Amino acid sequence: MVRIFCLLAFYLALFPLQGFALDPSEKLLFEKNSLYQYISVVEDTVKKERYVRNQKKEYAQGGIYVHAPDKLLFEYTQMCFVSLSFLDRDPKEVLFVGLGAGAMPKYFAAHYPDAVIDIAEIDPDMVTVAQKYFYFKESERMKVHVDDGRLFVKRTKKKYDWIILDAYQNDYIPFHLTTLEFLKEVKSRLKDNGVVVANISSAYRNKFFDSMVMTYKKAFPHLSIFKGKKSANFIFVATAGSKFKDKDSVEARARKIQSARKFDIDLEDFASRYEPSGAYEWGGAEILTDDFAPVNLYQHQKSGAH
Repeated sequence: MVRIFCLLAFYLALFPLQGFALDPSEKLLFEKNSLYQYISVVEDTVKKERYVRNQKKEYAQGGIYVHAPDKLLFEYTQMCFVSLSFLDRDPKEVLFVGLGAGAMPKYFAAHYPDAVIDIAEIDPDMVTVAQKYFYFKESERMKVHVDDGRLFVKRTKKKYDWIILDAYQNDYIPFHLTTLEFLKEVKSRLKDNGVVVANISSAYRNKFFDSMVMTYKKAFPHLSIFKGKKSANFIFVATAGSKFKDKDSVEARARKIQSARKFDIDLEDFASRYEPSGAYEWGGAEILTDDFAPVNLYQHQKSGAH
């Protein structure tokens, strides 16, 4: 892992910033090749929206409404909160793996002010960007740990009610955060009947989609999937407890949370998109493991197995 990071740092130092053409309504506020990725902050002066982007213009790692920075801009960030409906209690200890613009932890903290929130973010430049351009602030109950998400999960002694996996870099999830070994470590950090939620790109963008479904299925007793209507994102909700949550109970719980916490997002609509993972299972998909590298998966797919 250290070797990979060193090579990436060398590449970013060797080559200049690789941005993209802006729309006439957009202006570039910031760009940098960090140790881990290209980061840019772009503001759309017509839509009054601000985004953190990488090289791909169509994909944003986060964003806000300029005049309503506490609202959730993107559908996938809103959809992640449907996973709270799988908990029978209010979450008290929460872990976000990946910060992005900081919109989700900030929104959660506003609606659950008594919760303690840890955030693992590998890139210190992303933390600076979230603070300077997206109004993210740490507090006594919300702390950022500048650390690789997997290392943080491995080292921490804490247990969490709710764990959110959203560690995208340049339109992909780092492979070591997708494997069975990592998911088992995540599972071991859950309290009884705790919940894990992950933001996953569709098969159109994500060559590992089928394998991710099967890997989550192997790691957790129960997996439910929610599909975006406005985006190519899926939300995986995995539970460690023996109790299965059916669609009716998830929708009922979503209505209760919506009312009690005064969410300005439609949790009930998201809950109505509930699908058992069986609809996305493909038995021929390879389980992602630490010793099964992405190149092996490509070769497996080329062999005509899918």
